[in-house]
Amino acid sequence: MISVALTLEQYLSHRFQHKVLEVFFVLRKKQKQVSFLHVYHHTVTALFSWGYLKFLPGEQGVIIGFLNSVVHVVMYSYYMMAAMGPQFQKYLWWKKYITWIQLTQFCVMLTYLLSLLVYDCKLPKILTFFFVGNVIVFLCLFLDFYKKAYSSKKLTE
Repeated sequence: MISVALTLEQYLSHRFQHKVLEVFFVLRKKQKQVSFLHVYHHTVTALFSWGYLKFLPGEQGVIIGFLNSVVHVVMYSYYMMAAMGPQFQKYLWWKKYITWIQLTQFCVMLTYLLSLLVYDCKLPKILTFFFVGNVIVFLCLFLDFYKKAYSSKKLTE
């Protein structure tokens, strides 16, 4: 149980560091990168992580944190390559697939959370329903972002 709490604490620390990055986006006048989707997603994730650590530390949340961490490794690998200069632009063809990975993550999370309800796990049902609702919101927001960012009309321009 101690290793689970430590892992979750490290995850929450990562969420805090991500919020600090948002401050730098604003200071660099990169407001385009700080959308409602971005702020809502990271604020809710940080609050959920804190609440989960504070009141319900256990194994149920590890899979969600793990999935999110894997997605962020992929995403920050892309950002690192993009920051390495124009000679790496030819390797950045996979940007839109990051959003698909995020959408897949939310589908896996939704399936997992619904299985917690079906198998009557220790997690309080009201909290699980709350998580399910927010995962659905995340799915809708990320799908809307994908449609706006990568629609076939925009790609042909």
